[in-house]
Amino acid sequence: SKKWVLFCWAGLCLSPLQAQNLSLQTTRLQVKTQAGVPDLQCNAPKPPVRPSRRAEPDPVEVPDDDQVSDQVQAFLRSSSSAPLASNQGRSWSASEVIPAVNGQILRVGIWGDSHTAAAFWTQELMRLSQRRPEQMHSRFVPANMNRPGVRLPLRKSCLGPDWRHEPAHVAKLDAAPSGPGLVQLTSLQNGAWLAWDIRQPSGQADTKWLRLQYLQTTQTLTLRVRVDGAAEYQVSLKGPAGPAALDLWSDAPISTVEVTVLEGPWRLQGLEWPVPESTRLQMDVFAYPGATVAGWRQVDPEKLRLWWHEPPYDWVVLAFGTNEGNASVFDAQAYTRMLQEAVASWREVFPHTACLLVAPGDRGVLVRRSQKLGQNSKRPPLDVLRYTRVHDEIGRIQKQVAQAHGCHAWSMLDAMDGAGGAYRWARNNPPLMARDLIHFTVPGYQRLAQRMAQDLGWGPALFEDVHAPAANR
Repeated sequence: SKKWVLFCWAGLCLSPLQAQNLSLQTTRLQVKTQAGVPDLQCNAPKPPVRPSRRAEPDPVEVPDDDQVSDQVQAFLRSSSSAPLASNQGRSWSASEVIPAVNGQILRVGIWGDSHTAAAFWTQELMRLSQRRPEQMHSRFVPANMNRPGVRLPLRKSCLGPDWRHEPAHVAKLDAAPSGPGLVQLTSLQNGAWLAWDIRQPSGQADTKWLRLQYLQTTQTLTLRVRVDGAAEYQVSLKGPAGPAALDLWSDAPISTVEVTVLEGPWRLQGLEWPVPESTRLQMDVFAYPGATVAGWRQVDPEKLRLWWHEPPYDWVVLAFGTNEGNASVFDAQAYTRMLQEAVASWREVFPHTACLLVAPGDRGVLVRRSQKLGQNSKRPPLDVLRYTRVHDEIGRIQKQVAQAHGCHAWSMLDAMDGAGGAYRWARNNPPLMARDLIHFTVPGYQRLAQRMAQDLGWGPALFEDVHAPAANR
């Protein structure tokens, strides 16, 4: 058997322990907590005051109905021979898409871009499950903390200036492998710090174990860990290069954790904590603004599996496509190859997990006010359905690839009633589309979640124990 060197200071010794998987390098650190921990303070510098911008003499606006309707009708005539997207005219039962849990926990993992990173869509799905708050939890927190447009199940997180996010979808093939969230938070600077408040939103501490997932390098990593603003520990971590974890354990719940890099580099992959026994819905959201599904093509499936010490999910959702469709010229063949490779790589990590590919919604085009008023008539008519055609094709490709890998497919575009949906949703009261005609408002994300739940059979019945007496359900 392997013998590990002990790292000791102030009478405290650490030894790397093997996780249940026997391949993840894990170091256990026993820590002390305290009661009445004050709120975490980031002490971040105030953002610089931006100079006021001059009024745009010819601002961009949503096209008028008459600018849209003719092109929508032409689009519908040209595509009348086939349904717009994968969920049109089809009704699924929950058992076809989402595995039955029979009163047990349903574990869901969701990877996506800015549409899911904002969490409005996923939080509406949680609400629609009609589980009590104590029955819904997340287990993993990806390393996209403090990235604009990201909402995480953390009461608060603080990040010093010496960190950078490294998402897998833009990484080079020889880059360091990413963890579960397909993004790592990296610092090469000694003295870099970050901190988290892991209590419930109410301020109640309920977690006695916190795992810091990181990538061990050939260099010794030395960290200073401060728990609940008081007890400080210094730990030196070394071992074979690859996935590793630092586990903080305590006899009482932990409130805040601050970490300073004394000797690096450190590539943080995320956080993990246990979910309570009362949990019936575990939903982990791994989403990054600007992400594409290419992140899954970049991973090393064998190494990525090491982050999970058991089959982690019953159902996985891959919600990508908006950023892939943002190319100046969309190459359907290249996208198909990339998607096939990405989903095949995902399937290597989760060979038996139920899965759903979610295609992007409609996207609109803003026009100059002068174009709406008939000025600059020499310009050709603006193609207001440019992205509609691309997103429609992405939906078709996703359906084909999903079927090839034993997955289902669902389209946000079709949930918006197809072509022109972005403009209809922008004019809704309240608006369902954001002003950029790319993203959605909070009610818009909620509407998408509601239609997805209706199509897939997501709801309270999904969590019922079919073997239990009716009075106990």
